[in-house]
Amino acid sequence: MAMGHTYFGRLDMDALHDTDVVWEGTAQLGDAQVEARLWAGPSAQPSAEELDDLAARLTDLPALDAAARTALRAYLHEDRSFIDFHVDELEDSGTAARLVREAAGADVGPDAFVAAMRLTGIGLWPTGRSEGRPPVVLDYTFEPDLGDQILAVRATRAGAVASVDWES
Repeated sequence: MAMGHTYFGRLDMDALHDTDVVWEGTAQLGDAQVEARLWAGPSAQPSAEELDDLAARLTDLPALDAAARTALRAYLHEDRSFIDFHVDELEDSGTAARLVREAAGADVGPDAFVAAMRLTGIGLWPTGRSEGRPPVVLDYTFEPDLGDQILAVRATRAGAVASVDWES
């Protein structure tokens, strides 16, 4: 089935035999362009309403990023493991060294750490592809050139943050 959408354009899902990317683009966040991918599969096609909601998350990315960063700070206030891992393991990180210096003998705080993180990718997983989880996944990294660890922030179609998960 092929369908058209005002934001995503023509989505050709006729040849899908498995879950695959049906649209790739970017979303603007400040001065940065963030890669975004829309996934679909043969058994569950997104509705026009769902695509509208997902497009709204990309067009209002600054608001979603602000909510995600609030959730990241709360997550890291509760569990410092992600911060400690990066500060301890990334010896070549100029950013980690700067954060340690600025902490002046104290632990690197979640606020400073989250401010240094970058949104590196957005996955859009419509109904049927998201396996019962929220369909918007924002991948935040710290020094992506030095490690593959991410904090994935999952959000609903409406943009409410549902969870933060440490992944690699």
